[in-house]
Amino acid sequence: MKSITTTLKKGLTALFLICSVPVLAQINAPVPNGLPINETSNLDVGTLTNDTPPVTALDGAVLFYNPATSGPSLTLTASLDDGAGNTFSTYEWYNMTTDGTTETENILTGETTQNLTLTALAPGYHKFRVYGLVDNGEVICQSDDFEDIILFVLSPLTVDTTFDANGNPLIYCSNDAPATPIELSVSGINADYAANTNGYPNPAGSDFEVSYAWFAVKDGDTANPVDLTTATDTYAVTLTDPGTYTFYVEVEYTIKDKESRDYVTYTGNVQNGGTDLEIVVTPTPGAPTITIDNIVD
Repeated sequence: MKSITTTLKKGLTALFLICSVPVLAQINAPVPNGLPINETSNLDVGTLTNDTPPVTALDGAVLFYNPATSGPSLTLTASLDDGAGNTFSTYEWYNMTTDGTTETENILTGETTQNLTLTALAPGYHKFRVYGLVDNGEVICQSDDFEDIILFVLSPLTVDTTFDANGNPLIYCSNDAPATPIELSVSGINADYAANTNGYPNPAGSDFEVSYAWFAVKDGDTANPVDLTTATDTYAVTLTDPGTYTFYVEVEYTIKDKESRDYVTYTGNVQNGGTDLEIVVTPTPGAPTITIDNIVD
């Protein structure tokens, strides 16, 4: 906050009427920088003063979407003063939206304290703005300057999986594994921002760096999946232990440590025409034994 404008206290009502009218400004939308997106700074999130770049990056500005709560919650806290000796009495908070060309300040009615609590944030970008007001008993002064914060909520990923049999049957003998293995792959990574209507453009799911983990389930034993120790978007099937196998892949963002949040990891079975892909490895028979019967000398 750099400058203060003066408003007579008796004109307070008029001031708030003016503030309730949306204010339009040229859009300064957050723009991801650098692909793949693998760290907070790539998402251009954090704070900026007077909507003037660069953005001061904040790690806490990237959040996970939890379907159980319809999105994350957090509290934004404005400073008590402007750093130049002016202590704020009240605040004005705004939710910013855009039509792609201009931004609109949408006042958050009733939010006049230092703290703004946000809940159920939809996936994608969000931008909030705050002004400070000083009441010295004679006049109320509102800051000309303002502070913005840009947040980003990571959408739950959806993934398309495919397989290439490479001309092989999906049933083979344990001693006759395909020379060119059957290949499983992730063919698409998508993020859904449909619930976010503030107008800011969001990066595609494929713009993010993600990690992969492949697993096989043998004979329906889902409690003990086989870790295939593959960390790429493909897996070449080289199984020789007899059994019936299905496969699934886990995909998760690398931009933020998920800690114990299982809901941020995509888990999906590899499909074959709408059903789970099955590969059957049949046992290789042992040697027959020979006996002598029906002897006639």
